[in-house]
Amino acid sequence: MVTVPFSITRRAGRGASAALVCLSIVAGRSSAQEPFPGLDAYVNKAIADWKVPGLAVAIVRNDSVIHARGYGVLQTGADAPVNDRTLFEIGSSSKSFTATLVAMMVTDGKMKWDDRIVAYLPTLRLQDPVANAELTVRDALTHRAGLSRGDFAWMSAGISRDEVLRRARFLKPAAPFRSRFIYQNFMYLAAGEAAAKAAGTTWEDAIQQRIFTPLGMTSSVPLTRQPDRVANLATPHLVWRDTVQSKAHMDMDDIAPAGSILSSARDMAQWLRFQLGDGTFGGKRLVSAAALRETHTPQMLMGAAGDSITRFNTYGMGWMVQDYRGRLMWQHGGNTDGMTTAMGVLPDQKFGVAVLSNMHGSPLPDLLMRYLFDRTLGMPMRDLSAEALARVATQRRRADSTEQAQASQRVEGAPPLPLSAYEGTYADSLYGEARISLKDGKLVMERGAFSGPLEFWNGGNFRWGRLASGAIPNLFVKFDVTTDGRVNSLAWGVGVDSAYLTRKATPGGRGGRP
Repeated sequence: MVTVPFSITRRAGRGASAALVCLSIVAGRSSAQEPFPGLDAYVNKAIADWKVPGLAVAIVRNDSVIHARGYGVLQTGADAPVNDRTLFEIGSSSKSFTATLVAMMVTDGKMKWDDRIVAYLPTLRLQDPVANAELTVRDALTHRAGLSRGDFAWMSAGISRDEVLRRARFLKPAAPFRSRFIYQNFMYLAAGEAAAKAAGTTWEDAIQQRIFTPLGMTSSVPLTRQPDRVANLATPHLVWRDTVQSKAHMDMDDIAPAGSILSSARDMAQWLRFQLGDGTFGGKRLVSAAALRETHTPQMLMGAAGDSITRFNTYGMGWMVQDYRGRLMWQHGGNTDGMTTAMGVLPDQKFGVAVLSNMHGSPLPDLLMRYLFDRTLGMPMRDLSAEALARVATQRRRADSTEQAQASQRVEGAPPLPLSAYEGTYADSLYGEARISLKDGKLVMERGAFSGPLEFWNGGNFRWGRLASGAIPNLFVKFDVTTDGRVNSLAWGVGVDSAYLTRKATPGGRGGRP
């Protein structure tokens, strides 16, 4: 068993200024003052093993910040180090902020959990007549609206939040209303915009005024339209063919309440303190205990957890409410196109962790969170990172086999139709427009911020090269060709989330005929 020394005692002052004093001490902590012996060495080895350029860790116990530190670099190939103030995209961990903002509106008497959401968003429409008539704020925050995901409708589409919400009417139901958990970003946008209407401002201003400012989250920003103007901002990365590559930041403005916040280890520590403090911070109550507790209360079954460590698996509002080795846990991760976050709390142990990274889809933040949970619980020491690396090595071999199988299906030579036959604009009410054009003798597909060459694969299938975003390097586009040689539609997708766009008529009515 591991005995964990905690040398920092609870502070007499709980204010944000006291937190900043504590953090300034933590940032300069030597290895001998680590909250867990060997932590820095473990993290540094893990980021090297997982090829994560940079990472930041915040650890809170009771009302004390016992660790807030950066590891690695802002960008691969550069020397600028990550520190406790470095900003990362926290992705869907932003949902806990949106749910808490709604809890604040409930506290103020400006909203009720079971208000129909059209009371705040009167133009919102859904296909399912029952959901359309009955959808509440609680339904939107608990992923039980029954809607398919449809993420390609907003992802890097370059549209407004109002337009995303308008397109919700074209989302097909995937299950009966309130029948099961289906993760849904549209509905978090709806809940966030409803809270903004109740607050009489924008979502981003409400987050700033009601959460960031009173918690002393001085570096955090609700969204970033111009990342080049943000100081100390980590660069997103992905691994492509075993090589770490940097990429552009993902524009999340159109879905902001579901995942646009940028934050740091220093600031996330304050967020964890606030959640552990039952809605108080610096001696001041910012949200009623009852309203905040509702976000931490199981609202919807999520299904089997898939391991023996977590036995029950539910969703509250902005938090997954589960058990971890028999202890209650609230947690919510986040992924954007180039960054990964893990954030979790063991409320009965008054212990919270946030791990922020600048690598797309990395398992490491969640592994480190659970490693730290094990350390504070005094569990037998296990190298969770090394164990997961072994599993991932097997998965990578399978992925390589899949890629090899795809490569074996490639047909050499030209597609069945002249390249000009595929040119044109394709559109769908939900997914918007995509444009296919010939540039330097090659087909290029442009759709919002996604742009890349189309490489003929076989039949009507083309590989959509390396996207500008870089997160989906092997996305295939399938053209539908009629028996008389007319190209009338295209489709692309990942897993169950796919987009189908019909070709617009071209001048002269050729409609894709060669």
